[in-house]
Amino acid sequence: MRVRRSAPVRAVVVESFTTRLGFGMVTFGLPLYALELGFSLTQIGALIGAKALIEPAVKPWIGRLVDARGPRLGYLTAVIVRFLASLLLLVATTPLTLFGVRLLQGAASAARDPASIGVIAATTSTRLGRTFSLSIGAKDLGNISAGAAAGLVLGTTGSFTVLWAIVAGLAMLPPLIVWLWIPADLRLNTAPTPPTPDRPRRGLTVPIVLRDRRLRLLATFGLLAGATAHMTHGMFQVLAVTIGGVSPTQLGLIYTGSALALLVVGPLAGWLADRHGPGPLSGARGIANAASSLTYLLAPAFGGLLAGRLVDDIGKAAFRPTWGSLIAAASHRHPGRGGRVIAGLDTALSIGEALGPLLAALLWDVWGLAAFLGTRIVLGVGTEVLITRRLRTLERAGRAEAPTIPADTNRCSIEALP
Repeated sequence: MRVRRSAPVRAVVVESFTTRLGFGMVTFGLPLYALELGFSLTQIGALIGAKALIEPAVKPWIGRLVDARGPRLGYLTAVIVRFLASLLLLVATTPLTLFGVRLLQGAASAARDPASIGVIAATTSTRLGRTFSLSIGAKDLGNISAGAAAGLVLGTTGSFTVLWAIVAGLAMLPPLIVWLWIPADLRLNTAPTPPTPDRPRRGLTVPIVLRDRRLRLLATFGLLAGATAHMTHGMFQVLAVTIGGVSPTQLGLIYTGSALALLVVGPLAGWLADRHGPGPLSGARGIANAASSLTYLLAPAFGGLLAGRLVDDIGKAAFRPTWGSLIAAASHRHPGRGGRVIAGLDTALSIGEALGPLLAALLWDVWGLAAFLGTRIVLGVGTEVLITRRLRTLERAGRAEAPTIPADTNRCSIEALP
């Protein structure tokens, strides 16, 4: 079957929307479902973090698979495993089965992220920021639509079973999209890197990341940004319901209110990343984390929760194209190991995302809401002061060192999309 050159990017965009539409419903409903089943705050935090906890164990292997076989196989594996997880969710009524669902979801995300980034990196070497902003914009649109839809479903039916059935139906689409639109022969730049005593030809992803100064700094940045951002991931629903007293329908409205910020800021951030480099926007996530936490702390009612969520999502929209551009560019600087570099850096982000909800739940459960949000403020400011500024300095110094990516018949610009 002949596949158009623009099809791989289109596949990532459409898959991003459909996956987040279904998985976003899970993200919205699962903390409330666990609360209904009698989970404590610490247990809810552990449940939320369980997904990201398995990702660091899976991503390095997917990175090696992307290098060896191309991104399509890992991508297909991811969307099929996510479909299986959605089926299991229909019968998950105990803590054990719920944790099993989260682990499967984590394995799917661990396979999907390096594979989808690998598809974009293999398809285009220019306008990375705008390409990532398009795929991430579709993902965010699906996530926002999911929040509104899940709030509506729970508000009208009060049934989690109906919600999980919709999720399972949506999860059938991504395997078809990936199978039809991503060619099996798509590959990252595979020019060999000469082996040296300090840089062996064969090695694990973690040593590759740790040996390079830029990669170490990027990994630290991802770890801190992921941890700080995900301290409210999933816990936001619990905060809104238990402290803010909002209903599931109002919670859906808060998610809907985030749409404008995500859809406007995301493409703008991608354009800025292409025009001025990702450095200027790299601190947006930490600043937004701190500002939104302060808003939640001072105004824990519907208006304050909406305002804080908007600030959070503006930071998220600015961060994601920037992060995608940073790690895709890093993969281009390591020919033959691009998949492992992508997986290694995204693993650092996943570790942070796993630790964030656990830390938040522990702080909230033991020392209270102020300790939880206060710690998030300190981490957000610390990421900007200690890491992001240094990252911008290195990025400016390293622009002249960036290699020229050879032309490839598999590559296309985002402008090739109809």
